[in-house]
Amino acid sequence: MGDCLPDCFNLKIISDVYGLSADVLLETEHGGDVNAVSDKIEQIGTEFIWSKSSSGAYDGVQHRELGEDLLQMWKGLYFAEVGDRKRQAEDKKHGNLRICGPFGQKIWDDDGIVCIIKNDLINNLGTFSEENAEVMAALCTEEGQKLICALKCHAPTPKKELIEKTAIKLQRLNELLLLFTESKVIEYISDKRFSNASGYKICGHCGIAAYMALSAMYILGKPKYTVSEYLFNCSDEK
Repeated sequence: MGDCLPDCFNLKIISDVYGLSADVLLETEHGGDVNAVSDKIEQIGTEFIWSKSSSGAYDGVQHRELGEDLLQMWKGLYFAEVGDRKRQAEDKKHGNLRICGPFGQKIWDDDGIVCIIKNDLINNLGTFSEENAEVMAALCTEEGQKLICALKCHAPTPKKELIEKTAIKLQRLNELLLLFTESKVIEYISDKRFSNASGYKICGHCGIAAYMALSAMYILGKPKYTVSEYLFNCSDEK
């Protein structure tokens, strides 16, 4: 008999029947070929997209469930990086983790934050322009937060609805919409596929910056978390 990779639905069934997590079934705990593990995860995601499109109907619940499954697989890889089984188990029990090391800064939080910032990125950052600083400052205002929280990333929100949700004065709302649109944090679209024919949504280009700003504020307000540090004491050879 040959080997085969079960699709996402069979993987879920196998996981439930045998009481094993999906990351164990994918052998992510054995430190094998990272590319092979990545390929397996990508294949599962691809098969899900294929099965969804073949039915001709979008199931939002099923889509979210698969997203959670893939996130848990990633979590299995993420927590293995701690390098200490005892600390790994303790961090996993707390449900959140901060890793500070030579590779960079890493954050996992069961509430919905997963972020990796490589040291290479920080070392290669240039000088920010005044325009970028203005956008970030606006994102960090109360009005900026209200506007971003009122927008969706998958469907447009009409301006009328934004006024009702945010209670921002029209002149200030227009200023923010213009600033965020020009900086590609949000975008204006008119698409007949959506029930709301036109409106604003989070942009796929710089919209991540808005979510990162809001996430940073969330982290600042959450004092309790675990920290794992990689410390290397390398003595110079003489």
